[in-house]
Amino acid sequence: MGPQIWDPPMEEVNPCLERMSLLVGRWGYKKGNLPEAEYRQILKGEAQAHYERLLRENMEKRLFVPRAAVAWLACRPDGDTLQVVPHGGGEPVPLSFPRQKIRERLSIPDFFAPDGDVAGFFTVTVGNPEASAAMARLQDEGAYQEYFLWTGFAAEYADAVAEWAHRRMLEFLGGKQGARFGPGYPSCPDMTLSRRICDWTEAWRIGVEVTDSDMLSPEMSTSALIAPRPRARVFNTLE
Repeated sequence: MGPQIWDPPMEEVNPCLERMSLLVGRWGYKKGNLPEAEYRQILKGEAQAHYERLLRENMEKRLFVPRAAVAWLACRPDGDTLQVVPHGGGEPVPLSFPRQKIRERLSIPDFFAPDGDVAGFFTVTVGNPEASAAMARLQDEGAYQEYFLWTGFAAEYADAVAEWAHRRMLEFLGGKQGARFGPGYPSCPDMTLSRRICDWTEAWRIGVEVTDSDMLSPEMSTSALIAPRPRARVFNTLE
């Protein structure tokens, strides 16, 4: 199966948005020394109002629009390396991963069948020239709070698209369990993997490129490798 381009319905992506991650992690609505009752009132009032407004306006204006480029590739684990066969065949590409030094001594290739398996790859984005222009206008107008709210929303919305793509790709493989690993995280630290994933998924078709420093552009984009097996889980190599 070759690379595919998906245009996720916003109505399906919205429920994947982690509300508290946005409010607390992106927007900074943290409890601190506030009394519990006062903090809850802020979350239910001011913070929730911003959340509902941006969600509604994004639907109406289609400012940050989700797109996904996906691919499934044959693979085979070999110790700490995952040998991935590019679409159309050719020599396998070795992807090396670190292994835990204690506990279960896990490495990502452990989650794939020794006699051959399938790995999922995706690149998703909510970035586009129109959204970038809108954010630039907010800065030019001095609307810094609005700029802050929207950029935080966009970053979390990109994660929501990643969650949507993750679930959808698992469905194509006949299951609902698995784990995804993004370049730059402890179990998958090699940022150059982003370049491989973008190549295999043909991410250029959704407007995503990789910079010289192995970062995705536009900024509100992310990529990942999916291990579609029930035992697969995210782990920290330091544990």
